[in-house]
Amino acid sequence: MSIDFTCQKCEASFELDAQDLIEGTEKLVCPHCDAKAPSNLSEDFVAALTEMRAQIAALGKKFAVSMTLESEDLEDELEEEEDDDEDEEESDEDDDDDFDEDEDVEDDEDYDEDEDDER
Repeated sequence: MSIDFTCQKCEASFELDAQDLIEGTEKLVCPHCDAKAPSNLSEDFVAALTEMRAQIAALGKKFAVSMTLESEDLEDELEEEEDDDEDEEESDEDDDDDFDEDEDVEDDEDYDEDEDDER
């Protein structure tokens, strides 16, 4: 499985084999300008590739899998999810402000007095 990258710094394209990334024989580095992905992102990416490869292998018993991912598409989806999460948090905050007016109102009436007056 090969992965095509386009460097954001120099805009050059290059291809890496996912297996080489997983095995650590290749690093996520632009061969044209030596731009490198931060190590924590690279490690997370390799872990995700490893998990995805395992899941595709499991699915392979029932289905053939072929997919194309475009980072721009994923960025749009992530922004939409973040917006949805923010809306949900705002809604939760609004819910915290709502209360039943009867809950915090003290009952000043003394019902025992009413019983005495009726007698």
